Amino acid sequence: MASDWSRAYARGVIAHRHTRVLASGSVLLAFIGLWVGHTFEYLRVWGGVGFVSSLTNPVHAYMLPLAGSLVVLGALFALRLRRAWRALNTRLERAAATLRKVWRGRVEHVPDAPHRTPSPSARLVAIWLPLAAAQTVLYVIQENIEAIARAQPAPGFGAITGIHWAAPFVHLYVALLLACGTRICQVLLHRRAVVVEHVEAFVRAAIGRRRDLPSSVSAPGGFNARPLVDMLGRDLWRRPPPLLLDV
Repeated sequence: MASDWSRAYARGVIAHRHTRVLASGSVLLAFIGLWVGHTFEYLRVWGGVGFVSSLTNPVHAYMLPLAGSLVVLGALFALRLRRAWRALNTRLERAAATLRKVWRGRVEHVPDAPHRTPSPSARLVAIWLPLAAAQTVLYVIQENIEAIARAQPAPGFGAITGIHWAAPFVHLYVALLLACGTRICQVLLHRRAVVVEHVEAFVRAAIGRRRDLPSSVSAPGGFNARPLVDMLGRDLWRRPPPLLLDV
């Protein structure tokens, strides 16, 4: 009963952690896309001068510190992905070691099947469109705040009309690139997890089959007959030592 409760608690913790990582990764992607899309839009409208202005203008003084923060957060998230990949490798090595023990007959119990977290089954469009929408909304908010900082009236949705009519398409393009990178990472992790789970399932099947086989044959009188090699001795078939000759 206690083991069932602990197992259910562990699954809940893993699911909560998975949801938290997914939410934080989505927010990070949205802000990265916002920064890149904002920079591309200024580069499209005003060329190289607009690109430099988007980074050095007093109103855009936050862009460089924001870029540094996004790089640091992206590196931390990459370390998290690397840790997840190493955890899958550890499970694979543990399953291989257990399989070797099963082959040598030294496993006494069947390990519990690990809880399989839902694989990232969302299609590319399911990642792309919400990410593009989030970037566009953040871009509109960003442009309105910058207009207020310049003591100008907030343009509202005018931030994506007029000269900036292509801003939504720029954000669609940036979001597509980020969504492709995200899907590649998801597919790689999912394929690795499938390989690990297949090996673990094979190990569980091998252990269960070994436990189903009779370990010994009962003889009359309650005496358990041992294998012939164990009864006669495992040194039976070894070459005897050489005899010394009398000279």
